Amino acid sequence: MPKSIFRQVRTAFAVLLFCCGLRAQSLKPCWPVHASPSFHQALDEGIGFSFAYEGQRVGPILPAGWTVSTAGTTTSYRHASGLVAVRELRAWPEFDAVEYTVKFRNEGSANSGAVSQVNAMDLVFAGGLVDGASVVSSGGGLAEEVYPPATFSIRRSYPGPMTPIDGRVTLGTVGGRSSNKDLPFFFVENQRKREGLFVALGWSGQWSATVRADHSRGTLLVRGGIPDLNLRLNPGEEVSGPRILLGAYTGKLEAGVNRLRRLIRTQYAPRLGGREFLPIATYDHWWNIDVRFTEPLLRQLADAAASIGQEYFLLDAGWYTGIDASGDFSTGVGNWEEIDRVKFPNGLGAFADYVRSKGLKFGLWFEPESVAKGSLLARQHPDWVLWLPNRRHGVLDYGRPEVQQWVCALFDRYIREFGIRYIRHDSNIGPLAYWDAADEPDRRGMHQIRHMEGLYRVLDWIRERHPETVLEGCASGGRRIDLESARRFHTFWISDHTADPHNVRFHLAGLNHFLPGSYQYVCYTLPLTSQKNFRALPIGFQSMFGGAFGTGGRIDLWPQTMKSQAKQHVEVYKKLRRFLMADYYPLAVQSRDLDAWEAWQFHDPSTGEGFVQAFRLESDEAWHGFSLKAMDPRKNYRLTDPYTGRTITATGRRLMNEGLRFQLGQLESQVWVYSALTEPAAIH
Repeated sequence: MPKSIFRQVRTAFAVLLFCCGLRAQSLKPCWPVHASPSFHQALDEGIGFSFAYEGQRVGPILPAGWTVSTAGTTTSYRHASGLVAVRELRAWPEFDAVEYTVKFRNEGSANSGAVSQVNAMDLVFAGGLVDGASVVSSGGGLAEEVYPPATFSIRRSYPGPMTPIDGRVTLGTVGGRSSNKDLPFFFVENQRKREGLFVALGWSGQWSATVRADHSRGTLLVRGGIPDLNLRLNPGEEVSGPRILLGAYTGKLEAGVNRLRRLIRTQYAPRLGGREFLPIATYDHWWNIDVRFTEPLLRQLADAAASIGQEYFLLDAGWYTGIDASGDFSTGVGNWEEIDRVKFPNGLGAFADYVRSKGLKFGLWFEPESVAKGSLLARQHPDWVLWLPNRRHGVLDYGRPEVQQWVCALFDRYIREFGIRYIRHDSNIGPLAYWDAADEPDRRGMHQIRHMEGLYRVLDWIRERHPETVLEGCASGGRRIDLESARRFHTFWISDHTADPHNVRFHLAGLNHFLPGSYQYVCYTLPLTSQKNFRALPIGFQSMFGGAFGTGGRIDLWPQTMKSQAKQHVEVYKKLRRFLMADYYPLAVQSRDLDAWEAWQFHDPSTGEGFVQAFRLESDEAWHGFSLKAMDPRKNYRLTDPYTGRTITATGRRLMNEGLRFQLGQLESQVWVYSALTEPAAIH
C-alpha cells in the first residue's frame, strides 16, 4: 500500500475510534484536520445541529435526558419518548473536511412530540475569529437580462457591529428550488488570520443559512437548514435532512476555492460509465426555435451541429402532444406517453437514429415533476398530483412510492427504446406552495421532505441503471444547484439567459468558485432574431470557454464562414476543457461595468499545465498585465497560442511577479496554453 494512502486510512481509522469514544456526542473530534486550522480550533464542543422538542432546546449542547450511542461514524441521540436523532458523517482528512447529515426517527409506540426549529447545522466558533470575519457568497441561477447580473455574483459581506440586520448575513432560496435566490455554497473567512471555512448545503428544496457575529461573546455562529419545520412522527417513521459539508483552509480565498473544487471533483461528481465526466459539447435546439420545429428542420440542425464539432444533440421541449396554439410548451407536460406524430410521423426513434448517424449522441428534455391540467398523466392518476386553486399546473407527488416507480419506468423505457445518452431534467415550478398547502399543521415540511427523498431515489436509480447517460439538472436554468443535486447530475444548465456573452462570462467567473467546469453548461445562441447586420465576434464564442461550451438555435442558418469560425473555437475548447476540472484562479475581480479587462486561469497542479485567458471589454487601456498563480518560480514554461501555434517561453517567477502582458483591441480575447519545460529555455 502506498504510504500516502496508508496515512489516509490510518487517520480515518483513528477518527473512527475517537468518534466511538466518550466524546462521540461532539462533532469536533470527528472532524480530522492536518495542522490545526483556526476554524477547527475555535469550534465549540457540540453535536453540530439543534432542534426544539417538547419545549426543550436540544443542541448544539446536548441537554440532560438524552442518551448517546455510536456505531462506526453514526451517532444516535435518544429521548425517553422514543425519538432518535441520528447523525451520520464521513470525513476526508486530506481536505480537512467533514460531511454530516441528521435524520429523525420515532422508535416509540406512539406519535412523537413536535420536532421544530431544526438547524441541520448549528456551529459556534470562538477563538477571536469574529473580528475580521467575512462571508463570501454567490447569487443563484436566475435569468436577468441586465449587466452586471445578480446571477452567480460573488459578494463579500462583513457581519460586524456596523453591518445591518444585527451583524447577520442571511442566505436562502425562494419557492422550494435550492438556488432560486442564493447559491447554497459559501465561505466564512477571517482575512486577518488568512484562514477560512467552506460550507455547502445539500438540499434541493427550501433552505436558509445565517452567519451571525456576537461581539459581546466573541463568537461567530453559523446555522442553516430547512426553515419552518414542525413534525410529529408516526411510530416507526423516519425523515431525512440536509447534507452539511465543512472544510477548513489556510491562505487566501483561492485556497478555499480550490480545496472545495477538488473535493467536489473527487468525492461528489458522478462518473459517466465508470470514467470521470469531463465537460462536453452539446447542441440544444431551443433558442430562436422553441416548440415550432419539424423533423426536417431538426435534421438540418443535426447536420450543422455535427459539422462544427458538437458531441450531443439535445431535443428540448415540444416533442410530445398537447401544446396549445400559443406554443406554450408547458401545456403538454404530463403527456410523456404521447409523442407528437405530426412533428415525428415516423416516430422519435427514426430521428434519434439520424442523430447517431451524424456521430452525435441523442438527448431528450423532460419535466417529470410538473403536470398540466388535462394531460394524460393528470387524467390517469389525479391522486398523484398536488394542485393549487387557479393554477394550470400541479406538482407530481414524488413522496409516493408508486410515483417513483412510474417515473423510473418512464425514463428506463425511453432511454432503452431511443438510445438516449443525455437527459435534460427540468423543473419550472416553484413547488414550495404546493407542499405547504398539502401538509397537515403538525406535519409541516413533510411533503417537501418526502419529495426530496423520492427525487433522489429516482435520480440514483437512473444513474445506476443507465451509467452511460448524462443527467443534466435544468430547473428553469440554474435554480436547483446544491450539494445533493451535484452528487446526481453530471452537469447543470446554469441560466436561461445565455444570449449575451458578457453575462455568460460573468456567470462562469462566479460559479467556478464552487464547482468544476463540467457542471457549467452554457450555449452560444447568437444571432437573435432581432439582430440585424450581425457580426460574430470571436470573444462571443471564447467567453464560453470557462464552462461546458455548447451551441443552440438556428446554427443551420449560419453562413459558412461563421460555421468554420465556430468549428475552430470548438476545436480549441476541446484542447482546454480538461483544465476546467483543475484549479481555478480569477485573475481579475468580477467586473461590474464594461470599462474593464478580465482574466481567468485554470491550472493543473499535478502536471504544471493549464491555460490563461484574458478579455478586453470596452476599456480604453490597450494592454494589461496579469500575474499568474501557482507557477513554479524555478521552472521555465512554454506558452502556446492554440489558434496560431505561436509559442513564447518565460520563467514561473516572471509570470507570477511581472505577469503576462496582453495587448488586445476592444472586445477581443486571447488564450495561452502553458506547460512546464524539463530543460531551461531562454526567453524570446
